[in-house]
Amino acid sequence: MGIRGMKRLGALLVAGVMVSAPAWASVGPTPGERREPPQAAFDACKDKSEGAAVEIVTPNGGTIKATCRKFADQLVAVPEDAPPPQPRN
Repeated sequence: MGIRGMKRLGALLVAGVMVSAPAWASVGPTPGERREPPQAAFDACKDKSEGAAVEIVTPNGGTIKATCRKFADQLVAVPEDAPPPQPRN
């Protein structure tokens, strides 16, 4: 393979990495990785107290029953059927 071929191969490899990096970033969290609640969960508990029952409106127009709980010094709506929080390591 000549210099020209090696340059083409290098350019293709760089382009492949640049195209695939955003795809890998959008795959989602790895098991055990802690995610932030959506903004709607914070909004539902605005001006509420811990333990208050609220409903979150989903993007498709449905509702989720939830309870306001502390999360990083803020109140956030936690769905009734949510799994218990994982301990931090």
